[in-house]
Amino acid sequence: ISEIVDMTLTPALSQESSFSDVNTPEPDFYENGNHIPKVYLHPGLALSVINAVNIQELEVSSKSDEASLKVLIGPGHYDPNPAMHVDWVYVVAAPFYTVADEISFEVFSSLWQGTRLPDNQFEEIRVSSQTLSALSSLFGEPDQTVVKVVGFGQSGPDPLTSRNILYILPFEDLQPQYKLLRVDGQSPVDQTFDPSTYPLTLKIWTEGDLAGSNLLLPPSNYNPAKRTILLLTGVTALVRATAHRMETKGYEYPAQEIKDWLIKADLTHISNEVAFADHCPYPNPVQKDLIFCSDPAYIQLLEDIDADIIELTGNHLQDYGTPALELTLGLYETSDMGTYAGGWNLENAMEPLLITHNGNSFAFLGCNPVGPPNVWATDSKPGSASCGDFSWLIDKIQKLRAQNHLPIVTLQYFEDYTAYPSAQMVVDFESLADAGAVVVNGSQAHTPKLMKFYNGSFIHYGLGNLFFDQMEVYSNEKLLPYTREEFLDRLVFYEGELISVELLTAMLEDYAQPRPMTPVERETFLERIFTIATK
Repeated sequence: ISEIVDMTLTPALSQESSFSDVNTPEPDFYENGNHIPKVYLHPGLALSVINAVNIQELEVSSKSDEASLKVLIGPGHYDPNPAMHVDWVYVVAAPFYTVADEISFEVFSSLWQGTRLPDNQFEEIRVSSQTLSALSSLFGEPDQTVVKVVGFGQSGPDPLTSRNILYILPFEDLQPQYKLLRVDGQSPVDQTFDPSTYPLTLKIWTEGDLAGSNLLLPPSNYNPAKRTILLLTGVTALVRATAHRMETKGYEYPAQEIKDWLIKADLTHISNEVAFADHCPYPNPVQKDLIFCSDPAYIQLLEDIDADIIELTGNHLQDYGTPALELTLGLYETSDMGTYAGGWNLENAMEPLLITHNGNSFAFLGCNPVGPPNVWATDSKPGSASCGDFSWLIDKIQKLRAQNHLPIVTLQYFEDYTAYPSAQMVVDFESLADAGAVVVNGSQAHTPKLMKFYNGSFIHYGLGNLFFDQMEVYSNEKLLPYTREEFLDRLVFYEGELISVELLTAMLEDYAQPRPMTPVERETFLERIFTIATK
């Protein structure tokens, strides 16, 4: 990078005068009679650092020993003056459709040196030339058959089907198409992340006399005050056997095994398909009809998991009539839960729910294309927003995106029990992504569906159930598999952009309670979905 820096950052000089070959000293640089200091920029500095460092009125030198000022990067520098150094966080990532979730520092450093330990599935590390230079100070010179220098920023990550490649990149270059791997259990997208204990945090610092220069280091590339973690979940219906377990084991029982996931998100989304109703019958775990209600006391479950956002696209919101839905809307308001895609009337149902967190401005929208018709809101009746031909939704997405909001769009789409989206579902979801939706999600699915990246958006056609009793579902005496499997999408936003998607996976137990999948269950589940997604 030193050649690049010299070409792009050194002040241009007029053509040199002719000098005698004998006893002709090289002239100093002067500007208004003042000597222009030389600054050395370590070749491991990320381009974002070089672009941010104020080197005006300085001459950039590729030789450290010639420079009176230096900007350096390495694994450790301890300066009592915080203005003289900053943390720079790097991440380990893989193509999105990778099953592995983490790597140990020992395994990674061994691979860097050309040694593949038995528990390492990866065969190659790809870095930019700057990152190679920076990390060589931490790991030493790499094995060149393993560590490859590539360009970033043009075509993004390699095809998502490549599963044996690691990428090392500065945190600011993270994109959602990469799967971020934890290193020794740590990740910059976790709430508890501490850069000081993370093995891939490097220091950037200055050396030399800064007097007379305006050279300033940029702030760290990691600031938790700019990050938002949004958790999207699948079908919730607190009825039948799930409700029966809540009556016998406690209202908070369904969330006990995954509560940590739910409450550690900054924003937690729930798609509750059923209205609360006064005098709702005591739950029957083997109820035959599909007319549902929930006891108003069950809202304690949603309060216990700190639900922030309630989606109102569900098919069953009018099963017990308008009084029950009005009671439900009032309960959400009292509990300070934001609602969208449904409301007191049609205008209210079509309005986005706007939330700003840590500088990230979200607009939640959704609709129900399925019905039944009595569930759709009208000018005088509460209900869900009807999708119609999607034109109103597309128009709102475009306007919100133009206002720098991040549209998050969820749909109660046509139900089926496969992992594949229908052809019409693909068309409809892609049209919303084309309009500017950052995320398009199917809230209708009782079995998990595939996901993909499309035109800068993340589309997930269905997450499966969250809190719903479908342990065993039969159609024409044939068991429909996979209703116990669940996705919870952990979406990480930073400085107004989606930077990471983590697929949390759960398995339903006891007709009511999802639990985190075991490693074997998770591997089998992800392999199945990823294989379908990459066909």
